[in-house]
Amino acid sequence: MMTETMTNADNFWLHMDHPTNQMIITGIMEFKKKLDYNDACATLENRLCAFNRFKQRVVMPLSGYGIASWEFDPYFDIRSHFHQVALPEPGGKHELQKMVGDLMNIPLDRAKPLWTCHLIENYNKGSALFFRIHHCIADGISLVYVILSTTDKKPGIPLFENKSTKKKKKWTPPSFIPLGQLMTNVSGVIDKTGIISGKLMDEWAKVVSKPSYIKKLIRNTSGRSVDMARVLAKLTMMPFDPKTCLKGPLGVRKCVAWSDLISLKKVKAIGKELDVTINDVLIASVAGALRRYLIKRGDRVQKIELRAAIPVNIREPGTEFELGNKFSLVFLALPVHIEDPVFRLGEIKKRMDHLKQSPDAIVSFMVLGALGISSAAIAKTVSNFFGNKATTVMTNVPGPRTPLYFSGKKVENFIGWVPRGGRVGMGISIFTYAGKVGIGIVTDEGLVPDPDTILKYFEDELNHLFVMVKTDKTSVKPAIYDGKNGDPAGFLKAGKKKDDPATDTENVFH
Repeated sequence: MMTETMTNADNFWLHMDHPTNQMIITGIMEFKKKLDYNDACATLENRLCAFNRFKQRVVMPLSGYGIASWEFDPYFDIRSHFHQVALPEPGGKHELQKMVGDLMNIPLDRAKPLWTCHLIENYNKGSALFFRIHHCIADGISLVYVILSTTDKKPGIPLFENKSTKKKKKWTPPSFIPLGQLMTNVSGVIDKTGIISGKLMDEWAKVVSKPSYIKKLIRNTSGRSVDMARVLAKLTMMPFDPKTCLKGPLGVRKCVAWSDLISLKKVKAIGKELDVTINDVLIASVAGALRRYLIKRGDRVQKIELRAAIPVNIREPGTEFELGNKFSLVFLALPVHIEDPVFRLGEIKKRMDHLKQSPDAIVSFMVLGALGISSAAIAKTVSNFFGNKATTVMTNVPGPRTPLYFSGKKVENFIGWVPRGGRVGMGISIFTYAGKVGIGIVTDEGLVPDPDTILKYFEDELNHLFVMVKTDKTSVKPAIYDGKNGDPAGFLKAGKKKDDPATDTENVFH
């Protein structure tokens, strides 16, 4: 039987399964109307399984060492992967969140292709679809595109004809999903850091679809080289994240929660008024929510920073439907010690801008690739080492701008969760859909049994920023702030207006 060798990066994520943290990317679609099992099954078989990886299983080397391979499952049956369940009464969001939490950490059967989907019935008189796909198949960027490719722009589009009655032209993914918007593009990083060494160039050429893409990215560089040793030393010497209620020994059970959709116009209004990105506003609101939660649980927040591991896209634009892992990780320190929300937002922007200019993403990707060819034991040891340096994994994924339809039914909400490696007990996912934004949180039950509380604090933080900019209670551009010295200009106390000349000086937003 023909096999295909995994890439180093895919092999790394295959090794990362642990009883307390399965390397499974998950996502849920909500519907007000009931889905028909047979129609939904046909949609998945014709569209999701048009990608061969969803019909292939993992084959380990006979020696037990080395890189795993893919081979087509001779016994593949869509019904072994698509299951039908129902919520207990009253069938509301609480029951759905509990079921998703129960399903989230069940190991996938390695004798079969590594994915499942559950049609969950009796949800608010409608339905939900819950996807579970192993990280070794692809990264979150690709899988969001793949899952959304099972949907349509308009209702009423008929299902494909039965395979046994007519030979069909191979289905190709639609183009309505906004390309080039998922996470952070690394081209700017390479442009800023200069010529890459020969070995690094070779590794990147293996990952992206076209070696010419690498050449294009470095064409206008300044001739400087990436100091890999310096970046690796910085990552290695980075201290572990502080002990808080959010970090500790992990258990098997997970708690899952996600918000109702929030108007994206509100977030854009804040960003426009304060001259920051939508991403900056959302991350700052997350930092504020975590600060509030720590205080509620009795943790001291003075001088505390919590790191978030953030995925960085390294794909060539237009290759989002190519499966496999083509991303890196960077660490962002969330300044939860800053009480003032505007100053906190400014500090987030400054740190995000710095990350976009740094070579960290390049070197981190090389580390992941190197771990992929090591033994599973070594890879897990290193993963745990770096897992101690972060409290959460956080993603922000811009999704479709218009409503989508699955099997003729409108998708009311869609949110996904990234898996947590090593000893990281929390994952935070932000997803925009049809002009709105939602946030999903997954936590270890023993550490954070009430993720809904963090969601409420997130919405409070966002609303507080919105009220501030709309009522002009503070400056649009606060005085110079270094994140340590409080409010040096007495700006907030003075209540200066946005047209005050003092606000035109250099500050953290620029």
